[in-house]
Amino acid sequence: MIRNADRLRHFLAVAREGNLNAAAKQLGLSQPALTKHIRKLEDEFGVELFTRHPRGMTLTQFGDRLLRHAKLIEAELRFAEAEIRSVQSGHAGVLRVGAGPFWGVTLVPQAVARLQKDFPELRIELEVGVNTITHPKLFRGDLDVVFSAGPDGQDLPPFVVFHDLLHVPMRICAGRRHPLAMARRVTAMDLTRYPWVEYQDDPDTSSRLQALLREQKCPAPRLAVRATSLLAVVHLLKAGPYLACLAGPLLSSASELGLTVLPFRQEIRSYASGALCHRSLAEMAPVRSLIGYLADGAARMKTG
Repeated sequence: MIRNADRLRHFLAVAREGNLNAAAKQLGLSQPALTKHIRKLEDEFGVELFTRHPRGMTLTQFGDRLLRHAKLIEAELRFAEAEIRSVQSGHAGVLRVGAGPFWGVTLVPQAVARLQKDFPELRIELEVGVNTITHPKLFRGDLDVVFSAGPDGQDLPPFVVFHDLLHVPMRICAGRRHPLAMARRVTAMDLTRYPWVEYQDDPDTSSRLQALLREQKCPAPRLAVRATSLLAVVHLLKAGPYLACLAGPLLSSASELGLTVLPFRQEIRSYASGALCHRSLAEMAPVRSLIGYLADGAARMKTG
């Protein structure tokens, strides 16, 4: 059993820096003192947590397993501290928010602005990305709440809860001057004749699209561009004969974006979308308020 919480903090510093000197400077300790703390932690577990190299240290298989738990323990301590300080100072501190592509450019910015009117001392760190980026960060404790597609049949860690807020269908879109823009009906074969743009690395959508085309005996779509900016995707669609698959609610204002939704009758993918957060944070006032604001926005989008 770990008898000293500071040793976990020391362990995390060495794991992140990969070097005793750098970690000691970060912690304000001498290198011999830090070495002693790491040795004591290894003695408590009865295993070596690091492999020592001439120029640094790397985690052993035991250290790698401890790292996952240590990050969560660190996050829980930070959450506890933030909750206490929030009561003392009117909800000051930092809330780290992740958002999927749809949420990040539609409802989340509005909700964040609304949240900071209620909690002006609260700082928000916002990261927009697909599930493969934001979910691991949430599970490691590097993000506090994520608004995105749900777990899609996968089991969530027991410390994470999901609030279903909105059903999101994916739609195929193109620029208004695209050859298919005026078509009354778009076929699966039509989709293979033009280059595709993908926003970030979205294996869920791309694999569903490829499976659908295989069922129709069509070749795989040709991925021409993968962009990390949703704005860049929109401009690419307007500039060339590209196709893309984007969230349906985002395209409710397709004409304003200079895009058009193509009349492809088969569903590519649809999913439950909402908020994932640590159970220990769910009842903190800023988190509860932020989820509530997003639920309000999602309800308006459903009826709009």
